[in-house]
Amino acid sequence: MTQQERWQGYGRLLRTFRNWPLYFLHRRGFLHHPEILEFHTRRGFRLPLPPARIGDFHEIFLSQHYLAPEWSRDVREFRTVIDVGANIGLFSLFAAERFPKAEILAFEPWEENFRYLERLVQENRLPVRPFHEALSASSGTLTLHLPRSERFSSRATVFSRPPGPGWPEGEDLRIVVPSVTLEEIFRRERLGDCDLLKMDCEGSEYAILYGTSPELLCHIRRMAIEVHPGTAPAENLENLASFLGALGFETAARGATEFTAMLYAWRRRERK
Repeated sequence: MTQQERWQGYGRLLRTFRNWPLYFLHRRGFLHHPEILEFHTRRGFRLPLPPARIGDFHEIFLSQHYLAPEWSRDVREFRTVIDVGANIGLFSLFAAERFPKAEILAFEPWEENFRYLERLVQENRLPVRPFHEALSASSGTLTLHLPRSERFSSRATVFSRPPGPGWPEGEDLRIVVPSVTLEEIFRRERLGDCDLLKMDCEGSEYAILYGTSPELLCHIRRMAIEVHPGTAPAENLENLASFLGALGFETAARGATEFTAMLYAWRRRERK
């Protein structure tokens, strides 16, 4: 991260949160092991953040991982947002704060995360509809792997051996969760178009997108995808970008972590 990017992030922090000094107090170690960091947004939303998730908070609110610079002119006009891999609701709350006209559909399969997300939505009366489901290429059930001891895990993955830091032997917890397809979501929720599809689903992005018809993908205007490298030939950033490019999307990418990247895609007619 450059110094300019760091200062841009601090500016976003100040513009978004009324009690922004809390972030710096925590990062500098002035708070003694708080159980919760309670942030308050300028629009009046309350975000009780587990300190272990401060990295995700930074990515979403300061670095704005899920917004491409090309979209800056029209984000206030977003009306339908689908949050795949909503986790405890940080991006859903960000979307409610940043996109005042939007209705957000949030999908999270891990029970503990979902309960936190649901409570966040209810207590803030967010324009968010939470669904206790995963997305995949087919409806039914899906087996996910995650570390047994990790509370509010952000690493529930379809990969039995995920890339990057793994977890110790005996830590692999397998859970079976309900799954739905993008087509089913559009049909069930009577969606016409989607302004932004945000995906952070630990490897499921390939099955979801490759398994969705091109006709339906044409109804999605923008995508922000955290890409996790897999072992199959098409499970990588280059193949996914080529796939979306062939469907009429412009794409751009940037590094996210040592093992992941952000891929942005938007319909060519949408770029301004």
